[in-house]
Amino acid sequence: MKILLSLFGLFTLVCIIAGCVNTFEHSLSLPTVAPGQTTVPEPLPPPPPPTEIATSVPTIPAESHPPSISTAPPIYAISIQVQKNTVAIDPWISALYEGSSGLVLPSRIDLAVIRSDGTTERESAFNPARGTRILLNGTTGTDRVIVTVTYLDGSVYTVKDERLLLRAAPLV
Repeated sequence: MKILLSLFGLFTLVCIIAGCVNTFEHSLSLPTVAPGQTTVPEPLPPPPPPTEIATSVPTIPAESHPPSISTAPPIYAISIQVQKNTVAIDPWISALYEGSSGLVLPSRIDLAVIRSDGTTERESAFNPARGTRILLNGTTGTDRVIVTVTYLDGSVYTVKDERLLLRAAPLV
């Protein structure tokens, strides 16, 4: 037991001596300041002005032919029903998310309506659940509807691109 205690004491003494002795040479030097003198650090240069990124939203003329719809693999199968209100005093366009195959879930559904008067309106549904509906204003003319789906893995597909006419409601 005496040997163990003496080895522990010797080890502690060696550690203390090693901590007090500086064997490393370095080239760093601290500035010397006379008593009563203060040093003021140099001011940093001003940050550069923020750069603006110009983004443009492409406009799609209402008369143009719809482009082909993105063909998605079967794991991205999704069901979205698009319809237009048949009441001429309140024309609206609805996109109803009815579900997907469940293999890859959508993180966002974007609905863009290019109305016959030339204006464009967009709306998005984030993390849609079955039964999520997006409503946008329509016109009494022919409106173009584009539905784009973004999936959780980052894939983006245009699933609908069609023209909707205002049809008269059937008389009962």
